Amino acid sequence: MKPTPRLKRALIMLSCASLLLAFGALASGETADALMRRYPYDPACPWGRIGNGKGLLVRCLTEAEAQGLRAGTLPLANSGVPAASSAVTAAPSAVAPAGSASAAAATPAPPEEAAEAEPATPTPTLSNEKLEITVGPVTADTGTLGIGKLGAARDKYMKCVNDNGGLKEASGEVHVRFMLRQKGRAEGVSVAKRSGVSAEAARCVSEVVDRRYVGVPAEPMVGATVVIKFAKAAK
Repeated sequence: MKPTPRLKRALIMLSCASLLLAFGALASGETADALMRRYPYDPACPWGRIGNGKGLLVRCLTEAEAQGLRAGTLPLANSGVPAASSAVTAAPSAVAPAGSASAAAATPAPPEEAAEAEPATPTPTLSNEKLEITVGPVTADTGTLGIGKLGAARDKYMKCVNDNGGLKEASGEVHVRFMLRQKGRAEGVSVAKRSGVSAEAARCVSEVVDRRYVGVPAEPMVGATVVIKFAKAAK
């Protein structure tokens, strides 16, 4: 009986399906271990080979390289593998003894120890000296001004000087420059001049002046300067 074209097509499709199933089983079941069991030797490279990760052979290993790699003491040469990666597995005998003088000299000090060796920043000298303080005059760029509430902060001015080195001479003074608007309060303060006191003391004095009421200026905005003088009290 001659097969019909329809039967031929069915037989061909059945044969293709069988082949696909066979190849699928081979691909899924052929693991690396199975391949190693099937091919337990390498006729091309008896001591092993180096590949490029894409299935291509780079070169064969020598006997010395194979033994060194097994012991973990030999980096690969001309293999594309960095020598530093094999240094991790170097033999402990390659490390210098901890008690040797050369190893101790080459070891840098930890950052914490280096920081402790640095001299500490000196703290400002404190003084409890009684000071005589004169506030004023206030000199305005336009018009005239009194001292307003600036004279009520004498204790704070004295603390600024005593907490930051005290008077360096028998007397000293700080000139504080500021701006006044219609609210009459000092703003934008800065140290215009100082003598007999430290820079920290002068800055502290200017901060005491800041935002204190002085008086309403003659113009919408006027610049002014107040002089605050210090003198050692008579004993």
